[in-house]
Amino acid sequence: MKNITIIGSGLAGTLLALYLARRGYVVDVFEARGDIRAGNADSGRSINLALSCRGLTGLAAMGLRDNVGKIMVPMRARAIHELQGKINYQPFGRNKNEYINAVSRTDLNSLLLDKADLSPHISIHFDMKLTDHDVHNKSLHFEYKDGTVHSRPYHHLIGADGANSAVRESLKKEQLIDYTREFLAHGYKELSISRVHSSDMVREHLHLWPRDSFMLLGNPNRDDSITGSLFLAHQGTHSFEELTNEEALVSFFNYFFPDAYRAMPDLAEEFFTNATGNMSTIKCSPWYYRDQCLLIGDAAHGVVPFFGQGMNSAFEDCRILNELLDQYCDDWQQVMPAFFLSRKRNTDAVAAMSMDNYHEIQQDIRDKAFNLKKQVEQELMHRYPQRYVSKHVLVMFTNISYADAFACGQLQAGLLAELCATATRIEDIDWQTAGKLLEEYDRKLTF
Repeated sequence: MKNITIIGSGLAGTLLALYLARRGYVVDVFEARGDIRAGNADSGRSINLALSCRGLTGLAAMGLRDNVGKIMVPMRARAIHELQGKINYQPFGRNKNEYINAVSRTDLNSLLLDKADLSPHISIHFDMKLTDHDVHNKSLHFEYKDGTVHSRPYHHLIGADGANSAVRESLKKEQLIDYTREFLAHGYKELSISRVHSSDMVREHLHLWPRDSFMLLGNPNRDDSITGSLFLAHQGTHSFEELTNEEALVSFFNYFFPDAYRAMPDLAEEFFTNATGNMSTIKCSPWYYRDQCLLIGDAAHGVVPFFGQGMNSAFEDCRILNELLDQYCDDWQQVMPAFFLSRKRNTDAVAAMSMDNYHEIQQDIRDKAFNLKKQVEQELMHRYPQRYVSKHVLVMFTNISYADAFACGQLQAGLLAELCATATRIEDIDWQTAGKLLEEYDRKLTF
């Protein structure tokens, strides 16, 4: 009998358990927290998620596409709320059928756990905190919530335990891997925007209030409320350290986000109760030790949330790992290094794109020259649908590799800069020149 031990019953760990159980593995999943379906979710700590093509592909392979469709909300475009009250709209895709989806982390995780409960090959053990990992003797030590300690051997171990991965730390302690974790100077706090909001907060849109060094982001929920995430520096001007009382908080929101503030009756209570989350980029090498231990998802390659690809990338990990198990007939000695080599260049690319998007939606999104390039890019995709597909569309609506999408985006940046160099509005664009530039662009593409 084939046995797998997974640490972490979050999104990646539970989906991977489903993939492996389908392959005939007996899967034990250990989770430090309680069952989120019993109300043990970390309130105020989870940014609502954006589910796009890669994540949907990973879920569809397990027959979950219809189930997930019932808990997500389409986000068809960005709605950008300027300080003066004007709202600009930027579509995500090339047409009305290309959109991303907002989904609650808790709802999605619960759906996956419910599916796992139906499998006779999966056992999930909650309130089991990994306290020690003896790599050389392949032994795990867990502390139960009553303080008792349990020891378990393992055959193959997968660390799907997130950005604060205990498995990754144990491998680092033994000097079997290297990793870096770089934190942003910004943190985030989840805040609720009630369903009784103004008509300006149009349905099925991702709402953004960019304000240079900080911003408010709003993901729609099924009941028409909006989950807001305030991204703010930890220290300095306009920071969390400045907002120490209700008067300062109300003044800040009423000035910078007046339309949102009017629909936030619980602002003060949530702000001073909900924890402030941190954001980081994790780069690790390698992600495995021999044929016995493997890291996936945020444990291996955590990213900042501004490109909406953390979950999607983790679900893609599950799909690619399953494909490699097919390719190498479940020979983990070949699968683990092949998985690392296949994914590393792509997760490095999405980390870079996530940081680029951080700057884009915080500052560039209100710049006239930037918005002209966005308009021109949309027009290029309509005029040349077989030749020009934007980096964002490649990432959000295809399964092309992140590395190829990143390389493509670098070429596109140069093309757009040249095309818009002397233009101030889309009517100024010389489309004959655009056609010639596209010929050069085509020659440079390597995929």
